Amino acid sequence: MLLKPWLILFLSVLFHVSAKAQNHQLDSVAINLDHYGLNNLQSNLFVHFDKNVYTNNDQVWFTAYLLKAVADMDAYHTLYLSLINNRDSSVVSQKKFLIDKGICYGAFNLPDSLQGGDYRFVAHTNVMLNGNPDAEFIQLVTIKSTTVNPLIEKVSVFKPFDERTGNGTVLLKVLTSENRFVEDALIKYQIGRDKQLLKSAVGKSSVIGELMIDYPADKITAENNLLSIFIKKGNVTRYVKFELPVMNSPKYRVSFYPEGGYLFNKLNTKVGFEIKDMAGAGVKARGVLYEDDTAIDTISSSSMGIGAFDLMPKPTRRYRVKLLADGQQAISYPLPVILNKGVALSMPFAISNDEVKIQLEANFNTKVHVLVHNFSAVFLQTTCALNPGKIQPIRFNLDSVSVGLHTITVLDRNYKPLAERIFFAHYDQINQVRVIPEKNEYKTREQVNLKLKITDKNNKTLNGLVSIACVQANRLLSANNTTIVDAYYLNNKLTDFPNNSFGLKYADKDYLNNVLLVKSWRKYKWPEVEFRDTGSAMSLSSLDYNGSITRKKKPLVKPMSLSTIAGTNMNFLDTDSGGHFSIPFSNLLTSEDKPTVWLSMITAEPENYELKISEPQKDIKTYLRQQSFVQPVSKTEVADESSYSITPTAGLKLKDVVITKVKDNSTSFGKRGANRCGDYVCMYNILNCPNHLGYYNVTEPVKGKKYLDVVTGISFVYKGCTDDESKSNLLILKGISLPKEFYTSDINNKNEPINFSTVYWNYQVMINGETPVSFNTGDLTGAFKIVVQGVTDGGVVYGEQEILVKSK
Repeated sequence: MLLKPWLILFLSVLFHVSAKAQNHQLDSVAINLDHYGLNNLQSNLFVHFDKNVYTNNDQVWFTAYLLKAVADMDAYHTLYLSLINNRDSSVVSQKKFLIDKGICYGAFNLPDSLQGGDYRFVAHTNVMLNGNPDAEFIQLVTIKSTTVNPLIEKVSVFKPFDERTGNGTVLLKVLTSENRFVEDALIKYQIGRDKQLLKSAVGKSSVIGELMIDYPADKITAENNLLSIFIKKGNVTRYVKFELPVMNSPKYRVSFYPEGGYLFNKLNTKVGFEIKDMAGAGVKARGVLYEDDTAIDTISSSSMGIGAFDLMPKPTRRYRVKLLADGQQAISYPLPVILNKGVALSMPFAISNDEVKIQLEANFNTKVHVLVHNFSAVFLQTTCALNPGKIQPIRFNLDSVSVGLHTITVLDRNYKPLAERIFFAHYDQINQVRVIPEKNEYKTREQVNLKLKITDKNNKTLNGLVSIACVQANRLLSANNTTIVDAYYLNNKLTDFPNNSFGLKYADKDYLNNVLLVKSWRKYKWPEVEFRDTGSAMSLSSLDYNGSITRKKKPLVKPMSLSTIAGTNMNFLDTDSGGHFSIPFSNLLTSEDKPTVWLSMITAEPENYELKISEPQKDIKTYLRQQSFVQPVSKTEVADESSYSITPTAGLKLKDVVITKVKDNSTSFGKRGANRCGDYVCMYNILNCPNHLGYYNVTEPVKGKKYLDVVTGISFVYKGCTDDESKSNLLILKGISLPKEFYTSDINNKNEPINFSTVYWNYQVMINGETPVSFNTGDLTGAFKIVVQGVTDGGVVYGEQEILVKSK
């Protein structure tokens, strides 16, 4: 859906404002904002995963919500989900799922071969906007793997500077996940960025899995300090990036954000600041504010690294901050340049309900225009005169403003920006979902009865569609946590939110108020850019299976027929006269357990034709390789504590024995996990037993061996996987998966353990008034968290509740 046309509304403020007709210049500002919004138009996609900590071969359940769409909702039919290793940004798995009316339900197994570490799910739709994916959602996940990792690299600075050689030294250790040394691993590395290449070399790891890498410490700058390492041992490779320390560089980064945008001569201004270490972690620190060489104030940051202080700058004076941290007293962090003339904007609290209050003060006589907008539409406007020495309060009634982040911009008489501030409107109108269990403690294999109710700020009942998960509490890391409310109201407008120890961003008003002081500083670039009218230039396309058929390497001269087989469904399509074709998404619908689609040419002479296909997953993978990703840092540091020490290797160790996997050639067991057809055998010799899908010790079935049928319980001979290799007239495609039902364990069967970390999942539950929900606990004990999130007839909604499961 396209954005609504901009609308300007006038209002009364604390002083008298006479209503005047809009002038052409104000119209131009509104049109400019509208064009800015169209140039930055993008759909908003959110995916609710059952948890954010998984094991290899674990089961993943999710519901995706298309919260805002730039195209017609019917244009969205496929969700592309990629699992990416944060270590080297390699795409380790890709899946496709059906989107229907803006919602997608899915489930799949993670690869058994996954190594432990930090990963991310990246979701896209099939719609492309101006050549790039229209919507993107990122969910950080942690994988706890039971698979032995043959290569784990550890990079650290061994010596930052040697006075004799002028070099620094990095120590690279190559180990296995069992802390065994990896000897004779091939190592290639280079130092530099882009065209600034300082050094490249090839080496091998020692008998204790180490390699010392020297670098010219005095030549390292912020532009060339990237150490890129490639490691290979056998068929296993790793790619590592490490930033080398820059000599005499500050240990911390301190950024200053004067409220409204700038510091002005003799105007009191709140100055927000943020302290981070070089890894991006927020730093809790204390410091001293200096006016020239005189200390005038002490400042301190929170555990998030954020703080604020008040300052009335004086002309010709210089202001700087020194941190009270070990070895940092000699380093100064200068405040921004002080301007002679300007307008200071002050907002006591950036979290508002029905009104927002600001104060303006100028150090010269001027007329200003004040706008409330969202960078797409102007909602409110007023004009006032400012005089030196007089603070002008302004109050905006927010009846015409929607819930969420909005911006107040102050323009001068020529409609050029002077100050800007972001605030959250109608915070009290965020809907609430109450998760009410009948009790807080349960026994194993006991029924849990819940009541769910969605209400607005007036406690009025709302209807909604939500997804529900009940998982072990330790499978939900706050550092990885993403809620639908945060995604809809905050992350879609601002990025790089610092870590909140409570996990939920929107639920902590003080946190939001502090963050908006330092994260909403945009430097007014939007009015300086000339935007073209993008209403007709917006280009929409779709990621689809496109292909071609040639005869003896020449284009066809008449259409040719093809067929697709997905499960039990057979469909037909024709090429155009040149041999080009596109496969409708409806021809590709399959189940996750049987994801294969056969595409074949209908001809008696397949050897004379060549069938080629362009797969959307490859386009997504190419796009992902081109994107830069910075791993968010969830930890915080304390500047007064030593956080940098160098400890050389203590002594020598005898060479350890490296244990390699040996293939099991017995006929009793197959490989772990499912085969390419999705068939697997559980520990009780049952083929495709849903009670153990996702278990670590399920194995591939062996052709010719007998297994128990999951329905009848009768033994039969497995005839093998029918997923044949591609032939000249046949291509095997990955289908678009349909949702499958969450398997409910039989709590009365004492012979089968129920050890799922996710004891309950439901893609969609219709909430209408007080709605009951029931499920059973399993055999695992401890804290479990119930998470509910989805959409309502009045916005998005999130809720959670913790219960405790004890042994009987």
